[in-house]
Amino acid sequence: MKIPRLLLLALLASTPACDEKEKPRTSSSGAAQAMTQVPPNGKVVAHKMFDDKFLEMATLPLPDNWVLNNGKAAMSGPGNVNVYMFPLKTFMYSNDPMMQQLSARTGNPMRVFTSIEDVIQQDLVPVAQKDGAKLVKQYDAPEIAASDKGFSDLLYKVGPVRQLFLSHVTEWMDKKGNPYMIVIHLSANDLGNMVSWNYYCHALDAPKERYEQSKQVVLHALSNTRYNPQYVQAYNQNEMNKERQSWAAHNERMRANKSAFEAQQRAFHEKNDAINNMIASNQADRDAASDRNHNRFMNYIKDEETVRNPSNGKRHQVETGARQYWMNDRGEYVPSNDPNYDPNRDPSRNNQQWRLAPAEE
Repeated sequence: MKIPRLLLLALLASTPACDEKEKPRTSSSGAAQAMTQVPPNGKVVAHKMFDDKFLEMATLPLPDNWVLNNGKAAMSGPGNVNVYMFPLKTFMYSNDPMMQQLSARTGNPMRVFTSIEDVIQQDLVPVAQKDGAKLVKQYDAPEIAASDKGFSDLLYKVGPVRQLFLSHVTEWMDKKGNPYMIVIHLSANDLGNMVSWNYYCHALDAPKERYEQSKQVVLHALSNTRYNPQYVQAYNQNEMNKERQSWAAHNERMRANKSAFEAQQRAFHEKNDAINNMIASNQADRDAASDRNHNRFMNYIKDEETVRNPSNGKRHQVETGARQYWMNDRGEYVPSNDPNYDPNRDPSRNNQQWRLAPAEE
């Protein structure tokens, strides 16, 4: 979903996206026969998780026939089981009039955090309903929240920070009756003059007959992630070095400035301006990437893809499986796998004007 895809928590190694053109179809008897050929989950072992520099971040307990970072999926298991990640979405809120004015000037509206249930109702449910899916149930996942907090507690921080970690499991059913799961990871930081909060998601896509077992595998893995002490130590050392450099520069400014109060005020404003400028400059890109990843994930579930009508620029959903799509001004489309076919020369198309509708990536 607009999801969003740890960045979220390193959120994480890949984003939820899938643009395969067509999923295999079988008859009911063929599907049953295919299931008997899918190997069961193997013995649970520690799988290494690497960052974008191929450094070992952590290990996840998963069956030995599952894999991490399988193409666009964060995790994959036998029988077409995939777990995708929705990228991190970050928000802030402050009662400080100066911060509010800055937010208004940058066009980055503030959003107060109320509850993780409200986030689900405001961000996930409307998108699901638009696609014909519905929320079946949701429940707290304190073990996953504790794992997220445990990782944060290992990281070096300049000073004490009040933090909140929450996690919810949401289970959904699409319009065809197929189940899927989205796990929301949410954290909030009280920075004194403002609250910064964010969330990201893991989304499980599995055949109905493998859904329940795969759900338990994923929840267990997310609850029992173990982080590499050497990786954490290297991160903390780097943060301490940056802090020392920052303090050295700060002290030099203080010595050069006879007014300690003015120097402190300047550092305060510079820090908050940097935070808000970063949020303002990156928010649009994050939202656009999240929207694209969500659209790809929903297209994958529904066996659809998105094309754009060249006559008016409107987006349309079409069934996957064709190499090209021709569309008229009314949004009707003709799929074709023949590169030489042109419906404008087809008398059965009533002499309408047809244009090639490009598929969105």
